Amino acid sequence: MSDSRERMVHAMCAAVDAGDAPAFASWFADDATYVFANDEPLTGRAAITAATAGAAGALPWVRHVVEQVAEVGEDQLFCRFTIETAAPDGKPLALPCVTVIRLAGDRVTDYRVHMDLTPAIGPGAGMQ
Repeated sequence: MSDSRERMVHAMCAAVDAGDAPAFASWFADDATYVFANDEPLTGRAAITAATAGAAGALPWVRHVVEQVAEVGEDQLFCRFTIETAAPDGKPLALPCVTVIRLAGDRVTDYRVHMDLTPAIGPGAGMQ
């Protein structure tokens, strides 16, 4: 595993945890694709920035606990996280999450998040 790629994943998580959508999106290629769960794909850094900023208000707070970052070939990362937040009733939640990231050099070209936010935000709500 490349230290720079692991640092990238940690920096991306830290940006989301801090509510800094532009810092998160700065890792993406201009024409990158982003898919969160069953939501429609987003294309482009501007759309990713806007969706990330909007999602920041959906949860009272969020903290990514990085459990695994594995390189798959030369251009793909498999990342396993626990997303810590609070349920609507204020009780702590720990949600499992898997993200698959495709890269071109040091830029993310495709980012796919596999998780269920229903316990945190209720049915029918998504990133968009």
